[in-house]
Amino acid sequence: MEISNALLQGQRGRRLLWEFAVASEAELIPEQNPHPLFEGMFYASYQLEKARGDSVVMFGLGADDGHMTSVSVDEIAELLELTRLIPVTEQLLISSLNISVNAARYWQEPDGIDTLLDSATLRPQLSRIAEHLAASGQLEPWFGPLDRKAQYRVKFEMPESEDNTRPVPRTGLESLLAWKEHLIVTEAHSAKSSRKSVIGSIGGEWWSAPSLFLDPTCGQFTNGQPVGLSSVEDGFGWERASTILVDIPNSARVLEISSAEQWVNLCHDHCIEVTEQKRHDWYHVTGRDGAWAIPDWLAVSRKYDAVHLSIGAYLALAGGSLTVNDTYATLIAGWDPDTTYWFIDTLREAELVQHWNCLDVNSEDEHWVCAEKSAS
Repeated sequence: MEISNALLQGQRGRRLLWEFAVASEAELIPEQNPHPLFEGMFYASYQLEKARGDSVVMFGLGADDGHMTSVSVDEIAELLELTRLIPVTEQLLISSLNISVNAARYWQEPDGIDTLLDSATLRPQLSRIAEHLAASGQLEPWFGPLDRKAQYRVKFEMPESEDNTRPVPRTGLESLLAWKEHLIVTEAHSAKSSRKSVIGSIGGEWWSAPSLFLDPTCGQFTNGQPVGLSSVEDGFGWERASTILVDIPNSARVLEISSAEQWVNLCHDHCIEVTEQKRHDWYHVTGRDGAWAIPDWLAVSRKYDAVHLSIGAYLALAGGSLTVNDTYATLIAGWDPDTTYWFIDTLREAELVQHWNCLDVNSEDEHWVCAEKSAS
């Protein structure tokens, strides 16, 4: 998968490109001066969301005039073309990735920025950014296979008001059986209560990953930070977490999802229908009203020990409708970048636990810092 094409192909990839351009503008223009690229998209996305009936509010200094400000896609394209791109750094890439991941939402329409970035008018300008990032060479590790020597489990600490009790441990097989039973029961229940129209506020379980039933692992950025600390869809604003290194057996059979064909083939060979429980949410995401399927992870586990979705594949594929056959389509949703779901029980955790604190939480400046290590 060519890196620049992958970034242009996917909703999350295009958002990363945009965020890098905005970061370039912020770096080059003093904070107190106007930032035409950022401000132009702000007004354009606001007007788009307002026009389609989203619950958006503009307030603060200049809000009265802002309500009437209109910026076209052609004007955004011109602003993008005029934006000088700064040198690529890993920290800028990570920051752009995290903002993109945080903007993912598979239970309603994409936000105004994501919607506008899908315009063909912006493709030449986004292509320039994609080529700039690809030429740096720093994205190549994001498109690689599972790094067996650097896999971590991330455990977030919930606030004291939340339930921090750990679930009763289950084997991989028990977890997969529970996942499939839950999926079948949910589909049957949704079929009884489902409305004929896909329009409305009906929602359900929008994810296609077995995330509530299996403990995943994630890799790390080259700066040593586990990816799963900051690159999390639909996060809860966690302020503390711990990570622990996991030993991956050399014999583990890991399926790499690095292209749309690989995910589609999984759905074709191990199909389970989820139309009733996903139809309403995924219609809002993709605009497609039809039958939906995802891989049957219990069936997949008979051939593989784990499935890995690289950061690059995530940027190219997450949130896009993928055709399985004349009847079904599928969607990668709720599967965080560089996350691997394991079906086996032979993974061993290291003795030392690394503790982390999140600073500037719930802002675009939030970042995780090492706190201390302790014995597990």
